[in-house]
Amino acid sequence: MMPNMNGYELLEVLRSNVKTQIIPIILLSAKVGEESKIKGLDKGADDYLIKPFSAHELIARIRVNIVLSHLRRKILLQQYKQEGTKQLLLTISNKILSRLDLNETLLDIIKEIHYKLPSERILIISNDQSEFKNNKIVALYDGSESTSSNNNLFNEVNDKSESTQILTNLQELLNNNSGVDIYLDVYCDDVCKNVSVLSVEIRLNNTCWGWIKLYRPPNSIWFDSEIELLQQISNQISLIITHINILKENAENEIKIKAIEVANEVKSQILANTSHELRTPLGAIVGILSSFENTFLTTYQKNMINIMTHASDIVLSIVNDILNAARLEARKITLMNRTFDLLELFENTIESFGKRAGAKKIDLIVNCEIDSFPTYVKSDSDRLKQVLFHLLSNSIKFTNKGKIVLSISIQLQEVIDKDKENLTYGQMVHRGCLLVELYDTGIGMNSEYIKHAWQSFSQCNMSITTMQDSTGLGLSICKHLVEINGGEIKVDSELGKGSKLWFTWNVELLSSNTSSLLSSQFDRMNYELPQSIKQKRILIIHSVEEARNAMLNYFKKIEKVDAFDTFDKGIRTAKKYKEE
Repeated sequence: MMPNMNGYELLEVLRSNVKTQIIPIILLSAKVGEESKIKGLDKGADDYLIKPFSAHELIARIRVNIVLSHLRRKILLQQYKQEGTKQLLLTISNKILSRLDLNETLLDIIKEIHYKLPSERILIISNDQSEFKNNKIVALYDGSESTSSNNNLFNEVNDKSESTQILTNLQELLNNNSGVDIYLDVYCDDVCKNVSVLSVEIRLNNTCWGWIKLYRPPNSIWFDSEIELLQQISNQISLIITHINILKENAENEIKIKAIEVANEVKSQILANTSHELRTPLGAIVGILSSFENTFLTTYQKNMINIMTHASDIVLSIVNDILNAARLEARKITLMNRTFDLLELFENTIESFGKRAGAKKIDLIVNCEIDSFPTYVKSDSDRLKQVLFHLLSNSIKFTNKGKIVLSISIQLQEVIDKDKENLTYGQMVHRGCLLVELYDTGIGMNSEYIKHAWQSFSQCNMSITTMQDSTGLGLSICKHLVEINGGEIKVDSELGKGSKLWFTWNVELLSSNTSSLLSSQFDRMNYELPQSIKQKRILIIHSVEEARNAMLNYFKKIEKVDAFDTFDKGIRTAKKYKEE
């Protein structure tokens, strides 16, 4: 017992003092109760010994507690070093984020390294791959003045046998750590004397970007913990360089992107202005030429008028394409949804190409299930017609023989309307997704050009397309319009064997009451076959299989239908039925 203080109080005082809180304490007491032991250990005692006790037991316990105390000190020291390393790496990271100048950042970092790894000199050297250049020192810190007065900072090896043993241990360490080099006594030109050097590679993208080197007096040893710390710092420096390079690349890319955007805006504006100025005189020319239709002209004059009319239509179409492409790139086109007859739109569009296909002796085949199509739908009919026009125009333009097959189908679905501008926002609405497939036996496209087919002014083979009236804008316009509608468009083609294009187009379905009301107000072509026809046997003769399949699809509700590819087969079958 101490004056005015018992053993428990003394424990609290010792444990509350920083200088004495890790000293091992064995509590000696005459109290044998379990509560006294627990209280003593809770107050901070490392051990508890009850009086009377033997000297041997006390000495044994003192030895054990000294060993445990040394272990605790090592653990605390290791934790302290780890915390210091963590703070150093955190400081390096903060310096990365605070500036872009690489040399200034590296200089600050090696100053921080000096506090953790005191050295006479610390430098970072870049690895210059040029044949005529030496490696460049990008950061240097001379710590000889601050460390010259502290001789105990470095552990020197003077005994040769001890030096040999340390070198052996270091060699084992180096064998397991590529990129680390240690020289205990080597002459360095930059300091003009012998030093002990620790060198660690700085790697960037699996290549040696440079080295970080530390100098100490000759025969100074390097601990494993110091080597590991320098390796961690080297990795952090690699991150610095990568981070700065990425920031620079991003800044350069942003400038390039902005320059491209400005150039595109200027280009689109010039195209739009030019196209607008061209349309006015072209419209006047087309109007004047049309006034000659009911005028008496000679055959020669009529031919000249027809040539001028055809040329004017081509130029006007090209100008319209340029204007549309400029508006689409500037995102100035929005879809205008209205109610229209879906089958009538397809029929009118396809009929407009029938004469052109016939003039080239190309089979233009349309295959669709009429019964599955709704009567009226709601969408932008003008833009849908524009996409169909461009695709059919390209197919006929680049197909000199064979066939063009247009297949149309629709998939019905119920979805929640997510367009806030619609009156049906948030409600369940009926929608349809049109799938339009176009196959032709034209010139096709090379696989290398397919990925560029949707870009403006793209033509896969200029030697072929220069003879055609085309700007290369059609597919680009189609892609933009389809994507604005929320669909997608793809192409599969092989040079010399034709192309297959398909796209989807979203439409809104009307209620049955609305469709019936519209049908009663407007005359609509009736695609239903009369009953008198349904009772007869129908004979289909066509040499093209796709054409036969399209007609069979139309007559699928009629039981007595036969299809043949030659007249002979059809006539023989007809005679056979007649005899029966």
